[in-house]
Amino acid sequence: MKVCVFGANGYAGASIYKLLQGIPGIEISGTYLDEPPMFDNLYKLNINDPESFSSYYKQENPDVVVWSVMSGPNEHELTDQGLMHLITHLTPETKLIYISSDFVYSAGQGPYSEEEPLSTLPDDHLFSNYTNAKVKAERLISKELSNYLILRAGPIYGENQIGRLDDRTDKLSYHLRSEKPISFRDDLIRTFVHVDDLANVIVEMVQNEVTGVYNTGPSEMHSFYDFMQGIAEQLGFNQNLVEKESESEAADHEIPKNTGLITEKIKEITKQSFR
Repeated sequence: MKVCVFGANGYAGASIYKLLQGIPGIEISGTYLDEPPMFDNLYKLNINDPESFSSYYKQENPDVVVWSVMSGPNEHELTDQGLMHLITHLTPETKLIYISSDFVYSAGQGPYSEEEPLSTLPDDHLFSNYTNAKVKAERLISKELSNYLILRAGPIYGENQIGRLDDRTDKLSYHLRSEKPISFRDDLIRTFVHVDDLANVIVEMVQNEVTGVYNTGPSEMHSFYDFMQGIAEQLGFNQNLVEKESESEAADHEIPKNTGLITEKIKEITKQSFR
């Protein structure tokens, strides 16, 4: 089986790639854009360039594609260009595994099940490019493809397979090592998923025929404040240095309040237990 991980140099992609490397019978390839590559034999590729993409894809001709490319405020370019290039190359036999986001529930009135409608943000909103691109990508995939798996995930955290921390935990550690206070919102509710739990689910799904849309992560939901207090304790730091951040914000910067995920459905199809 040939598997291609687009975004194998990224935080989540690196864990997925590393785990897939160790599985007999899987021939793994992956792409990166920003130097340096984290693994030997990664292919440097601008996914948004149609000629380069086509050349690479035809060379690899994978059985399964894992889309773990993320670009924040430029996410719309990945959808309108890179993802479109991919969809034009996929055959019905090729499975696409796409990592989506809890921000597709941008109304922020969770917790949400997979069946509830997606929502977009106004174009002038600070987070509209990312949020609306994820919604557009999901709709495009479900319309154009049948052999796909969409995994919606909340904030991804923890140390990945190559020893890299998520930016939020890294910032927390820096502040607490210096005994400096750091603040997080207590009104933003999320389903936090460990990077390796997410990666293990994807590795499992690469090897089976499960398709559809699944919210991914544990049953528990937390505010950023509560969750980061717990992380501080796990890391052996003083929890009292984690403070509550102000909840005031401008309307066009307002972050969805509760994008918590109901994750019972995924537990029926995976062996993975979420921490």
